[in-house]
Amino acid sequence: MGTADPQSLGGEALGRLLRSNAPGRLSLAGAYAFGYMALGHAQQEGTDPGWYQEIDPLDVLFLGTAWPQGFRDEFEFANARDAWLRLLRGTVHGKGVQRFVREAVAASEELGLPVDDGKLMLALTGRLDAAGLDQRHLPRRLLPEAALQECRAAFGPSLDLRLPDPPENAAERIRWFWEDTEEEPWVEGTPRAVIRDGLRRFHDAGLPVEEESGMLLPALYAALMTKPGELLEDVGEHAWAWALSLDEASTLVPVLDILLVAPELDLSVAATLGHLFAVPAFTEPIPSEALLWSSSPGLALPRLAFELGISKVSTLATVITSDLLDWAGMHARMRLSAAGRGSAADLEEWETGSADVTDTTGEEPDERWAERREAVREAVLHKVRTKAGGAAATGRRAARPVERIWNADGSSVVRISTDTPHGQELKEALEGQVDAFRAKFGRGPSAGDPLFFDPDADEPTRHTKEYFDAMMLDMAERAVEVGVDPAFFHAWREVGYVVTEETRSMFTTAEVLAYNGALARHQEAGV
Repeated sequence: MGTADPQSLGGEALGRLLRSNAPGRLSLAGAYAFGYMALGHAQQEGTDPGWYQEIDPLDVLFLGTAWPQGFRDEFEFANARDAWLRLLRGTVHGKGVQRFVREAVAASEELGLPVDDGKLMLALTGRLDAAGLDQRHLPRRLLPEAALQECRAAFGPSLDLRLPDPPENAAERIRWFWEDTEEEPWVEGTPRAVIRDGLRRFHDAGLPVEEESGMLLPALYAALMTKPGELLEDVGEHAWAWALSLDEASTLVPVLDILLVAPELDLSVAATLGHLFAVPAFTEPIPSEALLWSSSPGLALPRLAFELGISKVSTLATVITSDLLDWAGMHARMRLSAAGRGSAADLEEWETGSADVTDTTGEEPDERWAERREAVREAVLHKVRTKAGGAAATGRRAARPVERIWNADGSSVVRISTDTPHGQELKEALEGQVDAFRAKFGRGPSAGDPLFFDPDADEPTRHTKEYFDAMMLDMAERAVEVGVDPAFFHAWREVGYVVTEETRSMFTTAEVLAYNGALARHQEAGV
């Protein structure tokens, strides 16, 4: 008899795991089996939300630990998942998660399938028992229903959050805040400077920035994180989700918590700023962990893989390397937002037609507070959406030689102006690269072909991360000979891009700050 194929073995293992596990009594392998079952059932019933198309095996595992609990949207799911994974760090179950990630990547490489491919996810089930992932049950206290009960990532700041008293000179500092010059936010790199820049952009869009404290958090997010193609109507929801995604240990969390609760407590903008000026982090550089937002479906597994020393993870959308993690998250968020926008009108019409009135007088105080919190949140988001009118979230800067034009679904094109000497040089360099492509492959590049290709490959193939790293290290070694600081190339290798005066408009403030931070570290290290 021949050896059974991996999918058949996976199907048999799935049945065994479902029989030997039960909700509330789950091993990691059992949780994966229940998540796989829940995913398949939702797809068969046609009840699976759009973001289910983005999930990978680690998402499926978490889905199983939470089943039959559902999630409001992809943001609540991803933030809860990441908070749960943080709780497992340093425990034997955290080591089990690491083994699970290694098995998923190994199966992907052996079968030649992306980690989020349906066949791969079924085949993976057949490997989990041998990996020892069905030997130990997760204690109930570590299952999401119990572990995330008071979790900030799932429910927001604590209801008894004590706001710091404003400093004695708060009024004067608030006046300076509004009178500040239009210096670019990455120069100072603090929440204060970034919020001021975001409010300036919102004011230009006609939003009531001095009247609504609920505008402060979206302003911070818009000026720090958004690509120009991200629509203003999505900024409020994305800002809320980003603020809750950060680990509670981050120094930025006290700032974000004030911004989150201010509209719920009916604080004025001035009162909110007064409390913010009492927090040291408000006027200190934004920490590096807040500059990357990878809390999206499909990104927890690659993120853990990179921590384990795995260099790349193949997905249906692309091959993700560590420097592309935030980029992949941005594309996923914008893609899901664009897809969801298509059915939003039908959903709103259905909800309006089926609305009813419910008596809430018997609810517990915490439930009423949660209801009020959601009502305030929706009111703020509605105000931003109403004023947005399809506008982009960030204002267009002055024209530059190189500019990336973003679409609402995350796709983009680069436009090079030939009106400047630098733009003309870039144009000539790209034309030379097109000529090299024709000489190598006997044709011009088609859509999807890499313009910068592996010269040793027979078909157009992108440079690998290893090739890029080696090239950057070689350029760094030669840099001193031509009078260039090697730190520029080391920073480029670390973050995956380089920011110059000409290309700065292609990047978000967060990306500029991340590059500047890497550059400063390498300059200080003298390498």
